[in-house]
Amino acid sequence: MREKVVRYGLLSTSQIGFNAHLPASRESKSSQIVSISSRAAAKAKAAADEHGINRWYGSYEEQLADPEMDAVINALPISMHCAWTVKAAEAGKHILCEKPLATSAKDCARMIDAARSNNVVLVEGFTHRWNPHLRKARALVAVGAIGQVVTVSAVGCSHRTRPADYESIRYSAELEGGALREVGSYAVYAARFVLRAEPIRVHGVGFDSGGWGVYTTFCGVMEFGNGVLANVTSSMEHSSFRFRISIDGRDGRIEIPSMFDDSGPVIIKGVEGRDEQTITTPAPNRFTAQLDEFSECVLTGKAPEFPAEDGLRNSAVLEALHESASSGRSVTLDLEAAGSPRARQDP
Repeated sequence: MREKVVRYGLLSTSQIGFNAHLPASRESKSSQIVSISSRAAAKAKAAADEHGINRWYGSYEEQLADPEMDAVINALPISMHCAWTVKAAEAGKHILCEKPLATSAKDCARMIDAARSNNVVLVEGFTHRWNPHLRKARALVAVGAIGQVVTVSAVGCSHRTRPADYESIRYSAELEGGALREVGSYAVYAARFVLRAEPIRVHGVGFDSGGWGVYTTFCGVMEFGNGVLANVTSSMEHSSFRFRISIDGRDGRIEIPSMFDDSGPVIIKGVEGRDEQTITTPAPNRFTAQLDEFSECVLTGKAPEFPAEDGLRNSAVLEALHESASSGRSVTLDLEAAGSPRARQDP
């Protein structure tokens, strides 16, 4: 490994690699993307040529065997996260895995065990926790700026822009697509993040608009041990792109109108909306901040601020919400222990 630089490979040719991770790596002083892989050699070569990536591979196995690569960014479909994260760990590669970490808590635990057994770093790529506005909201809740929190409302919705969108992995049951994991995971994570707490019971309802085998719209309620109720809404077919959160307390309200506007404001309101205050939050590229921290952990042995167990817990909540919608029953969770969360359907 070159001094103070972690060399990454993009595992897949998904757009988030080119649109987010690659630009971030070029801003980072400690991170460099050196290769890309696909199951089709022609596709990998075309992507490497187009984006100025040094090496390309026609299989994921070939890329993992590259001794001049230290880590992978696993941007494969969610259903493939577990298998290829485990293989990457066994190949001695550190893994920054796109969200959600896996489709089940059991698979997350397998990934964590593989990383631990092979002494590599594993982190879930949830970049929004690097956004100053979400961190500010979390800090305000912690100091009681709006009193005891009563409810949280979090929304993660995207919109279909062309008929071809129906052919994407988001609409694939085989690849574990659907509104809850694809976009609702942001809403679930944001609620957990600002509250610094885990739900004890969830109830979910989903709707499949076209017989895809996945929920295209999903709503859920998360109940926390301190009495807070969080509503989460997700859809892949909204008329607008909306990712927002509001936290209501006995003495006020905190709003983040757009979680995807990295430098967007935090709005604080008093009782009955009085004494409104807007806090601006200039932000760095959140993908660069994530890469910088991950590379630091690889290079120095520093523990990640958000270890993979956090991804396990978020995945467990998503799994429970999906189970609830499928069964029509609430699901009780025990997430206090990071290792193997227990869930059961309520009668």
